[in-house]
Amino acid sequence: MKKRILLTPGPTPLPERVRAALSRAVLHHRSAEFRKLFGEVGRGMRYALRTENDVLTLTATGTGAMESAVANLLSPGEKALVHSVGAFGERFVAILEAYGLKPVVVREEWGRSADPAKLRSALKTNPDVKAVFFQHVETSTGVVNDVKKLAREAREHSTAIVVVDAVSGLAGDPLRTDSWHVDVVLAASQKGLMNAPGLAFASVSKRAWRRAERAGLPRFYFDWRKARMALAAGETPFTPGVALLAAQAEALRMIRSEGIEKVWARTAKLAAAARSRAQALRLPLFADNPANILTALRLPEGVDGVKLLADICKQDGISIAGGQGPLKGKIIRLAHMGHIGEADLEAGFKALAKRLRRSNARRSSI
Repeated sequence: MKKRILLTPGPTPLPERVRAALSRAVLHHRSAEFRKLFGEVGRGMRYALRTENDVLTLTATGTGAMESAVANLLSPGEKALVHSVGAFGERFVAILEAYGLKPVVVREEWGRSADPAKLRSALKTNPDVKAVFFQHVETSTGVVNDVKKLAREAREHSTAIVVVDAVSGLAGDPLRTDSWHVDVVLAASQKGLMNAPGLAFASVSKRAWRRAERAGLPRFYFDWRKARMALAAGETPFTPGVALLAAQAEALRMIRSEGIEKVWARTAKLAAAARSRAQALRLPLFADNPANILTALRLPEGVDGVKLLADICKQDGISIAGGQGPLKGKIIRLAHMGHIGEADLEAGFKALAKRLRRSNARRSSI
């Protein structure tokens, strides 16, 4: 089979060690051997998140983690605020609305990062907000938010719980949960954590726990209280993705061995290389404050991004993400996180350059 190259911002390619761990014999999830493995994953996640808080594990995707935060932190009729900078900010809005809540929404133009001054203004206008939701990295546009500043604004101008979706940004762009005073950080296995899809994580502060204990929205599978009780016994409340946890333990060993700061630096180096190649192709960045885990690029007028990426995938076996929602066909998004390496990026840009040359030649002949 032709080698497939994933340059998508999730799922990302798996290291050989992680793939081998996925294939090991499945453990019984109520055994001492599993409890040892589960404890290792918890310690590794606290390291990656730079936190001493509880880290809960859910067998779900990142959206499950997002929904769990809504269900565990709010009660009917309470007010929440979403600072949305793209498709995944809008997903927080949709989840809140699905639970019958009417969120206050601060929206930025897609491609722009969250403005702390706008957040401050919204909090002053809505002093009764109970939780603030925003993204670490907004994958749909390639922007990274200044989590430290946004969390500080929320703390100084409200008593709201600060919830950050770091599903894409964790183990790629810098994130320091405790020193930045973030109450809840959400993550998932299939991106910078170098694992297959299917695990979600929630880091929960003591302040967030006090709110979770009295929150009144319905919850069962995503009930953090059940997860916390099981965590104390080294288990999960329901059957977990055992093979995924074995693979996650292996990936976290690799991250700890390299060192999280070095992981951030390596990802930043790949981002710089990607942007240098993009500049050579005269493809401008879409994001005003580009993340290190991926690069979003504007396509030239007349280039159909959907057809372009479909052709690269079919002919070269390289998967590159396109635009979402109003950006469909207009931008492309190349990831450089986790196990993605320089050779993968080089192959992706070569394939892209070849198609763009053809497109330019066709347009010149018209």
